[in-house]
Amino acid sequence: MRLLTRARAGEEPGRGLPSARARFERRAARARRRPLLIALVLTLVTAVVGGVVWLGYFSSLLLAERVEVRGVSTWQARAVRDVAAVPLGGPVMRVDTAAASARLEQDRRWVHVSVSRSLPHSVVIEVTPRVAVLGVRLPSGAVDLYDLEGVAFRTVDTAPTSLPVVSSTGGSASEDGVKAVLQALAVLDPDLRRAVDDVTISGGDRVTFTVAAPGGVRTVRWGGPGDAAVKAKLVALLVKQPGQTIDVTVPEAPVTR
Repeated sequence: MRLLTRARAGEEPGRGLPSARARFERRAARARRRPLLIALVLTLVTAVVGGVVWLGYFSSLLLAERVEVRGVSTWQARAVRDVAAVPLGGPVMRVDTAAASARLEQDRRWVHVSVSRSLPHSVVIEVTPRVAVLGVRLPSGAVDLYDLEGVAFRTVDTAPTSLPVVSSTGGSASEDGVKAVLQALAVLDPDLRRAVDDVTISGGDRVTFTVAAPGGVRTVRWGGPGDAAVKAKLVALLVKQPGQTIDVTVPEAPVTR
């Protein structure tokens, strides 16, 4: 009994029953404080969010004052602003960016459109303009501009001098007709391409053009899109042969006459 008593008396401080009780009370106190801490954090977060919402949607501190347009030249930026019709003067967070984006997407002059808010006072519009690679002259004399994907996105009175212009006998050219022209111009031998003239789209997608060759001017009936590389090789061969017309509309059965 004495040995047992001495061993307990010699125990290190903080390892006995009183210490366990103290640790339990500390844990209990922390557990009681935890809901209060969570409530405080939630209150602060709610206050911050509420403040941001009030500033952005209802206050006069964050007003939409300007529209920044990126990705186009200055004169194109004016057209973008006109089409987007972003209302200014109200809270910037209440600007309907989706509506502005929808208005811009209805205009085919731009490939990609993005409308966003930029605090404190701006609405930012980023656009990627279509680039004209071909003009199609209409019976009226106006010229439809097409991009590399064959999309008509603008009509002008006069095409840029550097732009190849073809004629359309049936009003606006079809997508297939434009693709056929673009394919022909892309795959023809450079010397032949420089000799091409009077490109015409008829019947929607039937392409014809003339080529100045050593034996005289030849008319090439190219046809629609597809098999462009084969057609180009045939034209390069047949332009050296007698005949005024080269027909490669069916490349498996080319005809000269």
